[in-house]
Amino acid sequence: MKCGTVNPRRWGRLAVALGLLTGGFYCGTDKADKAASPAPTEMVLIPAGEFEMGGKPEDLTNRPGRSDYLNYLGERPLHKVKLSAFNLDRFEATNAQYRRFLAETATARDRVDHPDQPAGLGHEQAYVDTNLDGDTQPAVGLNWFDAYAYCRWQGKRLPTEAEWEYAARGNDGMYRKYPWGNDEPDAGGSWRANLGGGDTGGRDGYEFSAPVGSFPAGASPFGIQDMSGNATEWVNDWLDWNYYANTAGATDPQGPPSGKHKVLKGGSYSADRYNTRIATRLWGEREVKNPYQGVRCARTP
Repeated sequence: MKCGTVNPRRWGRLAVALGLLTGGFYCGTDKADKAASPAPTEMVLIPAGEFEMGGKPEDLTNRPGRSDYLNYLGERPLHKVKLSAFNLDRFEATNAQYRRFLAETATARDRVDHPDQPAGLGHEQAYVDTNLDGDTQPAVGLNWFDAYAYCRWQGKRLPTEAEWEYAARGNDGMYRKYPWGNDEPDAGGSWRANLGGGDTGGRDGYEFSAPVGSFPAGASPFGIQDMSGNATEWVNDWLDWNYYANTAGATDPQGPPSGKHKVLKGGSYSADRYNTRIATRLWGEREVKNPYQGVRCARTP
């Protein structure tokens, strides 16, 4: 990829309004640390439990511009959901880990591909330049089929949207707007997430994505890192804006049986603070890659 196309920070503001974070990027001078080895593939056991899934309208009270986008309305109502125990990766998949996946499946795609994957569509990352390719930075430039295949290669699966929110919010009965609580990402002058959208100007320490685990103060109650910002994460669910209204009291909801788009959670290094909340629902077409989308895998014990 050549330099001088589109700035992902600037482009991302428009993309959020459209609900799909897609675009190019430019070559800057700020780079995250490129460590020699990937972060470990460490999983955390998330115990069975019940929690409140969704968001509160007041979380968007100060949202600049419109707060009635479908993805915001689709967060409601706040409703209780029960979940069985599952395991979730503590960190987002890194570039080094994803490159190993590509190398080991180059001649064995049939073992990992989703049955619906279009012919000729490979798993190579897209839109990744030297600002995004550090070994310990999250693997981005991935579509849903890439995320599915990567998790399957590891003997894992994509989390459901409910599992993702539960792992981010916790099971102690407390409503958390963000994985760490209700304080803003920069409360007290200490950053808890890598985000953008005009919010940080690089003040969080990173113009682009950060090495995974760079913001330990932003961990979820279960110790899961980077669930807000850095890379927005694919989940298994199809998108339905009315789904939350129909799942109150559900046990292990799996999402709608079909759809056109898949759900993305957590926002990215380009998203603003409103789109890195736990409840925010972003979406994308399964085959579209962009420089913000990554993956975190789950596994049934």
